[in-house]
Amino acid sequence: MSFRTRLLPVLLLPVCVWLAACSASKSARQAADTAEADRLYQRANDYVSRVTEGDYSYAYMQFYWKRAQANVDRVVRDYPDTAVGRKLKADELKLGPFELNYFRDRVLPWLEVKRLGAFDAVNCAIYLYNLDENRWDPTRLGAFARIIEVLSRQQRWSEALIFPILTQYRPLLLANIFRIAARFNQTKVVNQLLTNSTPAEKAVLYPIQGEEMAIRGVPRTDIAALLDEHPTDDVKLAVLSGMVERELTIQRAAALRVPLKDVFLQGGAVENPEVRDDVDAVAQEFFPAGNAAASRKLAEYRAALGDLPAARRIAAAAGLTDLTGVHLAYLDYLAAFEKFDELAAYVPAAHLDAAAEQQCRLKIIGLLARAGRIPASQRALQDYVKTYAVGAAGQAVADTAGLEWFRGRIQATDENQLTVRVNTFADLPIKDPCIMAQAIMEWSLSPNRSVRGASPWDAVVYKFGGGFVNLPPPKSRDVQRAAAELPPY
Repeated sequence: MSFRTRLLPVLLLPVCVWLAACSASKSARQAADTAEADRLYQRANDYVSRVTEGDYSYAYMQFYWKRAQANVDRVVRDYPDTAVGRKLKADELKLGPFELNYFRDRVLPWLEVKRLGAFDAVNCAIYLYNLDENRWDPTRLGAFARIIEVLSRQQRWSEALIFPILTQYRPLLLANIFRIAARFNQTKVVNQLLTNSTPAEKAVLYPIQGEEMAIRGVPRTDIAALLDEHPTDDVKLAVLSGMVERELTIQRAAALRVPLKDVFLQGGAVENPEVRDDVDAVAQEFFPAGNAAASRKLAEYRAALGDLPAARRIAAAAGLTDLTGVHLAYLDYLAAFEKFDELAAYVPAAHLDAAAEQQCRLKIIGLLARAGRIPASQRALQDYVKTYAVGAAGQAVADTAGLEWFRGRIQATDENQLTVRVNTFADLPIKDPCIMAQAIMEWSLSPNRSVRGASPWDAVVYKFGGGFVNLPPPKSRDVQRAAAELPPY
């Protein structure tokens, strides 16, 4: 045997060993890749299947669901030749109950919307307000007004000014911003709004300016100067209304022996308490020939002070036939002075027409709740709903009653103060998202905003927007991509 023949096996042996090692290494890598791909997909599927809506906050859900998508993306990118990788590319697998593309393109963007909606009170109200963007009834406009009021109270002026609204409702936007700016003497904002508004918009703003000047107790010479420039009945009536509200607050505080420092007037302190007004004389000066709207204000003022006979005389002299406002003001007086027996007996004894009786019974629900008489207020609520929440408008009536009850609860003081817990808002008997938005915004403006436990906004978003079925695509591809991708760390 030649030397070369004897050398060949010696040379081939290392090559065979190397080839065998390579084959074993490749098999080991394939097995490792298969195991890792399986692990990533199973972990992703567990995230979506187990971290479910309603059981966890939306922020917590998003933390894991975006990782689920990241796991799927990693399998497709790094392990495309594994069995799981091929199935994922062929859309043969799901994440929880969702198809892969639907999860990435629809579920994750909408989850981002829900997470933002559950972030805080304002975001939650805006989320509820936007659930039906084609709705423009008074209830939705009421929610809009409350949102703008809260943004303005938080001095988020720029956000309030650019809040999207149809052109015909822009005066409502400006009026709500301007009212807060004027009430809290934000001179720069007031001047900006007056400078940039149209003549039609100024006609809405000047009465608000006069009313808030009266409420703040500015020197009455300043009000006289405003009336010299804008001597319209609308401005005069607004000024009179502000004086009535201010004088009523001061007189009631004195009668109840409550320090003025503990009294709130339109969300703020009673400024310049030494400034007082004779509202009857002011009304006579403003309207020497008489004015039905001014007489109505004076009648309601007397009723709120407890002088119902005087209120009726003023109304009769002015020829007023609808005295609903007078009755409501008197009910407020009875509750303020804790005359609850008279409060309970008033509606049956007053022989009211049907519309006035309904309004008074609605008012009593809130008054009892504010006084801390929770069982009585709940009975009044149930009776009201049973009586009036019938027919096509039944749910709207029930929602309005639920809002009135909640208003009373957030105005309660001392040991009767409301403490918000995780399901407080979600458990309210309110089904209209725009009425719920009003309740949230009014609570956010109340002096009592105590919260115990987890944030209540996730439960509200879940109540009104739970589920991920038949979701529309996002309006923007950039938003869609950002909502699906895991941010870098």
